[in-house]
Amino acid sequence: MKNYFIFKYEDLTSSDEKMKVTVIFIHQQSIYSKNTLSQEINKFFQKNSITDKLVVILPEYLDNDSIKLFIEERNDTFVRIPGRSKDYFEENLIIYSYDVTGKLSIKEGLEPENRNRFVNNIFRNGNAIIFKENGGIVESTPDHHFVFPSNKHCSKFLRTGNVLINQAEVFFLSLQLLKYFDDIKFVYCDTSSINTLPYAVLELKRRFHSEFSTPAIFSFKSYELFESYQEKFPPNSLILISSSTSGNIVDRLIEDQRAEKEQIKVLFFLGKEKNYLDKKENIICNLTKDDKEFPQGEEMFETAENSSVCKLCKNNSRPVNIRGDVFLTVQPKVYKHLLNIKAECIPLTVSPFVRDFRDGSKEHVIIKTFYKDTDPNSNYEIYFDFINLIDNITEYNSYKSSLDRLIDKHIPANTKYIIYLPDDGSLKLSNYLKKQIPSSIDPKIIKLDRDLLSHFKNGETGSVMVVASCIITGKKLLQVSRLMRKFEKLNLIYFVGIFRPINDSFANDLINDLKKGKGKSDERPFIAVENINTTITQQRSSWALEINFIEELLGDIDDDSLLFEFFNKRIDVLRNNKSSRGLTNNLFLEKFDGSELFLRKSFAFWKFIYDEREVNQSEVYFTISSIINNLENRDINSHPSLKQTNYVRNLLSPRNFHRFNDGIIQSCLLRCSKPDYLSYDLDDEANLQMKEFLSSIISKYDTEDGEALLEFLLAIGLKKLKLKKVDLDIILLEAQKCGDTIISEFSTYLIKYLLS
Repeated sequence: MKNYFIFKYEDLTSSDEKMKVTVIFIHQQSIYSKNTLSQEINKFFQKNSITDKLVVILPEYLDNDSIKLFIEERNDTFVRIPGRSKDYFEENLIIYSYDVTGKLSIKEGLEPENRNRFVNNIFRNGNAIIFKENGGIVESTPDHHFVFPSNKHCSKFLRTGNVLINQAEVFFLSLQLLKYFDDIKFVYCDTSSINTLPYAVLELKRRFHSEFSTPAIFSFKSYELFESYQEKFPPNSLILISSSTSGNIVDRLIEDQRAEKEQIKVLFFLGKEKNYLDKKENIICNLTKDDKEFPQGEEMFETAENSSVCKLCKNNSRPVNIRGDVFLTVQPKVYKHLLNIKAECIPLTVSPFVRDFRDGSKEHVIIKTFYKDTDPNSNYEIYFDFINLIDNITEYNSYKSSLDRLIDKHIPANTKYIIYLPDDGSLKLSNYLKKQIPSSIDPKIIKLDRDLLSHFKNGETGSVMVVASCIITGKKLLQVSRLMRKFEKLNLIYFVGIFRPINDSFANDLINDLKKGKGKSDERPFIAVENINTTITQQRSSWALEINFIEELLGDIDDDSLLFEFFNKRIDVLRNNKSSRGLTNNLFLEKFDGSELFLRKSFAFWKFIYDEREVNQSEVYFTISSIINNLENRDINSHPSLKQTNYVRNLLSPRNFHRFNDGIIQSCLLRCSKPDYLSYDLDDEANLQMKEFLSSIISKYDTEDGEALLEFLLAIGLKKLKLKKVDLDIILLEAQKCGDTIISEFSTYLIKYLLS
């Protein structure tokens, strides 16, 4: 649950240069927990880099102790912002306070040149982010589209009820309505789904100790009833329209003499510029995308006046009427995806990547899981052991060849410094770079720490190599970039051993940010020896969830049972992951006979010959995880895709477990899948298929067909793999009667744990 609304956007219009802005919106009367505030700020900056401006918007009624958190105690409050310099707050922090009319006044900091446009951009971008992230646009699937109460046909519609979810965001929107509530006796909402807004406005006025007469708030059962309402609205009333794509509702109310223009406010507008300009004073937030001023907005979408001119109808898309207060439409469309070896399923880079990093001996594993170098409290789902790679570089011929070639090509003769990120792999890579270049260059190797800037002199010239062993989000590289701005004549060159972003879009954005200089001639080179897209999960990997599950299980069962012994041994393996620098061949629960799962011949996703006795479980897991990560990042309208919406649910077809019948592959699919992908209870056919499959492997638990049975039971226990309750009962009762004691006792526990 979010206590504060924190967001980031790019301002293109308030000054001569583009600015990235972070906004923290406060609505509370007092910040009771400094720790909670710091945690939310920290969580935000784990996923976002530092920005050119940091804006805090707080109410005039906020108590003095809370205000101090952003002024006198700001170094503690913002301690986890990455890459901030000592003078960051003096140059970039802006604090606004708002009054009972919603007007912002500067409290701290220097505003941009165009103050009004800057403030307008804050609210417009904040509104758009609230709308987007909460699914304000509902999209149809190819098999159906929507028909509005006006009989217009469209593939999308605005659903404001989706947006008003988080308290802080509701107050952010309500702040913009404050100025319209003077001397108002009646508020009419076109749908009850936006009733929360006027009530939030009244709460704000109460907090300001404003004297006011509480207006009566009315809402219509649905937008359709609002459209058909014929009575004249009282003169001292405010009419709130949830959304519009044309603004025609304003014209109809005026033409029918039911309201005056100034009485009507449209919360969200998405439509043509002409219509917006005509109704500008009536619109709270214009969501419409503008490539020059507001590229982060929403694209307009076409509507058809009726079915006779609707292209969607002509393409046999089924029209679904939008009715009711919350605009409920149809049950979600369920797609079941079967994995294959085509490029849209598995990226072409995966197989060569695994091949190249299997060149070394069995002892020098590079691709691992469940480990992180610098943080004892979190573990990456996928981990690359760069120390092993550099220490045994001669065993990895392909990587060494690429690395040496890039060193020769991109390290200039005027290199004076090598800055390495604070991990052992980055230091080893820096030392390797220095050994490979001519001794005449002799750069000084410096660690990224608090004393970094003390090594440089103003006006100094030359080149600086910024070296990272392996990066995911690039936050520390951005930190270096910001810190080194003071030394304009030093040229930065980023050199990365393995670049592993979540997708191409993220990678391009990061590289573009890092490359930025004062002009095209000042672009900073970004060199990555190896690029691979992979998951960035580190907090809720399957092994972290498994540890929590086992801890609870061990507390509930007899400590003299075989099941206790089995899972007590298992949790020791997981807790000792730091000593082995990650998991390699103990990723999964053992087979019924105590042996490990292994990969057999002819793995469809590898285009190279391998000896199955030398394959690590972690290498197989990385391959399957890369496929799932790829599908997660594909557009919702692509097939296959594993993205989800209220109206589209994408599952991994149960047939995948038939097609890929190696227990290790099945276990990989279970481990790297989110619960959404295994929710077979949503679809009768998928539910039946999975039930029959599970029943089959239970009956064959002591054969190759059933070697991953314990992993399937664990997936059920973790509430990842879901069946309809009646079928789950049947499956667990069947497993309870299994001849293996561990499987039987585990099933008994699951019956008690899940079905009670």
